[in-house]
Amino acid sequence: MELERFIGEITSLGFPTKPILDFIRILYTARELPYEREVKISRQPPYPTETLFEVEDWIVKLLCKYDLIPSGISETTSYGEVANVRYYRLTKEGLQLGSQIFQKYLQDVIGRLVDVLGRYPQKLIRIIALSAISPRDGRATWLTIKVNGLNLDTAFSRITSEFEMLMMRPEELIRAYRDSKRAYGDLRLVFERLRKARAKMYEPQVYDMFISKVLVEYNGKVHERTLSLMKELSALGLARKVQVYTSKGEYIWDEYRAPPEIAYALEEYSANVDLSEVRKMFLAVELIMRALSEKVTK
Repeated sequence: MELERFIGEITSLGFPTKPILDFIRILYTARELPYEREVKISRQPPYPTETLFEVEDWIVKLLCKYDLIPSGISETTSYGEVANVRYYRLTKEGLQLGSQIFQKYLQDVIGRLVDVLGRYPQKLIRIIALSAISPRDGRATWLTIKVNGLNLDTAFSRITSEFEMLMMRPEELIRAYRDSKRAYGDLRLVFERLRKARAKMYEPQVYDMFISKVLVEYNGKVHERTLSLMKELSALGLARKVQVYTSKGEYIWDEYRAPPEIAYALEEYSANVDLSEVRKMFLAVELIMRALSEKVTK
């Protein structure tokens, strides 16, 4: 649905537009927003409920009516051993409308955004932008920054595994799993394909994405400055701090999120930055880490 048409319809129904558009923008910014948690401290329901986010019921009902958010509890609830967590999520139509609302809001605050970005090194902004680019298709995704960074070894191994998976198409991974199980009864072909996928990571464009993702995850200076920027973006309404839960319903961490439009804006703002020196230094660190890892595990 086009934004102007949506605004016209809700206005004709007598609803105030600002709280509706603000909620859709917040939800789009966060990608998904936990709003309620049922903690299973007893054997049988009802379980005590913890409220995580509040919005007026009439707004939720209106968005359900327009099929902008799912209406069924099963579609919005993650049922876990520890707790059931309920989320507000946008449907496909909701995401399309949310993007329009966010872009319009971004235009309204673009001058303030430029002022904020001017206080940070362009090289840092480039790294943050590339951390939100998918190595699979080169598209901007949601920018996510954990409040508490990881140690270098954890960040490095986690992002390596993530990129190996992303460098393979899902159907290719499924085929490797099926062929390996049929031929050998184990996963040796899967691991072989993943090793081949890792080689693609060293193409300069992809490697810059890998470096960037590790640096914003690692609890170092880059993460510290990135977190500072995300807080400023949040104050502008361009990012959102979100609580993250496991599939069991356990709280694990807080992270800041910003939608693809922000990743794209940061990428355009820092388009002339050259990361070749960063690439050389990071590759040297990576080689040392891999050598030490192999020595320890022998």
